[in-house]
Amino acid sequence: MKYLDKETFLHRLDPRTKILAGLMVAILIVVLRNPPGLFMLFGAVLVLFGILRPAGSTIKAMTIIMLTTLIFTMTSQGFFYAREPRTVIFTILSPATGSLGNITGGIELYREGIIYGALQSLRLFSAMLLSAVIVMSTYPSDLLLGMESMGMPQRIGFIITISIRFIPSLAEESKRILLAQRMRGLNVKGVRGWFRAFYRLLPTLIIDSLRNARRIALAAEVRAFTGKRTRLKELNFSMRDWTFLGIFFAGMFMLILYQVVWS
Repeated sequence: MKYLDKETFLHRLDPRTKILAGLMVAILIVVLRNPPGLFMLFGAVLVLFGILRPAGSTIKAMTIIMLTTLIFTMTSQGFFYAREPRTVIFTILSPATGSLGNITGGIELYREGIIYGALQSLRLFSAMLLSAVIVMSTYPSDLLLGMESMGMPQRIGFIITISIRFIPSLAEESKRILLAQRMRGLNVKGVRGWFRAFYRLLPTLIIDSLRNARRIALAAEVRAFTGKRTRLKELNFSMRDWTFLGIFFAGMFMLILYQVVWS
């Protein structure tokens, strides 16, 4: 997930517009509880993601991440759902099965838990896709400038933008480490193979990340970085930004109103 050098409607928006849109989506993620509202929110964010025309590899990676999240969330919530009423789909361990059943309270898969997990996944997907939209449509320095103009301390803004900047580098470094391990004979097939790969990948990746962080800190110190700097570019809201925010706010109001009526 990195900046896409394209000329789309979202690229031409002011960074503050996209930050404010992200705050609105964050509010809706917390407020909305009904399935139709969450589906509409996810659909709106998905349309924004499609406007960027991302590469096929990006779409594939996002799809794999979302499917993995969906399966994990539905499974975990299906087994550990604690609210009532609950409808048991099947039982792995009955509560009446000896001491183990008494200790665990039974291991059962609940239909309501699966539905609840799917709804929570929609919240995660909306946040994930909108974060991708903001990062992929906003140059890092413009994003930093937008956050600073909204009152965020420059040091914190610098840390956030540097973190976003190095996400693609971490992904590339992970690929290189795994390729080197596979050339040394590491078998990554199957579940056990992926666990072995993760075990070999994590320590090396942490060490490389600490080295990169130290290099960045030294580079900033050599340049006498204090967090204060002059601005070469000034941000200005255009009619396009006001229109986008107006439509977004109207959609937010309608979804909240639908939530109240539906409840």
